[in-house]
Amino acid sequence: MVKLMETNKNKAFTKDQIDKIGNSIIYLSQTLSDLNKTKILKLLFLLEEASIKKYGTPFFNIDFQLWKHGPVAKDIYIDLCEESPNLLDEYIKRDTQNASNFVAKRSFSDDQFSDNDIEIMDKVVAFAKQKNATYLVNHTHDHNSLWRKSAIKHGILELLEKELVNSTDLEIDFNLLFDNAELSYLRERYEEAKDNRAFIRQLKK
Repeated sequence: MVKLMETNKNKAFTKDQIDKIGNSIIYLSQTLSDLNKTKILKLLFLLEEASIKKYGTPFFNIDFQLWKHGPVAKDIYIDLCEESPNLLDEYIKRDTQNASNFVAKRSFSDDQFSDNDIEIMDKVVAFAKQKNATYLVNHTHDHNSLWRKSAIKHGILELLEKELVNSTDLEIDFNLLFDNAELSYLRERYEEAKDNRAFIRQLKK
């Protein structure tokens, strides 16, 4: 039986992760318009995917779950559903002209960002220009997407596509980016990053 929900995991974000997520949204908002909840969630995933695919290192080092409409960082989704964000309160607020969208509350800070991070953000911005949330949702669902490959691995693709379930706590498997043996060195970097995150979580317990 597929286990769709797991509620006992301690996956709280660190302050550094929140700071990087918040400032990433600020950076994106400088160029991209109509940053609604769905668009932000897809862009955050694209940043994570692009960084792992190119460098083997996560952009945020957070989990993305398999939901009907694509990969979702659940706690960020919940935060963006609130009338006013809680986790991201220091960084963004709802647009007074359109409450579905979010705008920056302060200037971008690059304290958490490497040169590689800025390169990744610029590439995602270039890709996402003139693209709406619906396009990004479809992009993360395409035939070769990690969402689809992860759903197949977990045996839930049919459930998601037939909309028999809306959300799960099953995770996107970024290791599927490294099917090619020539990319084994990137897999090792990614696994090391995951181990470091698990160690930090254990210290917080």
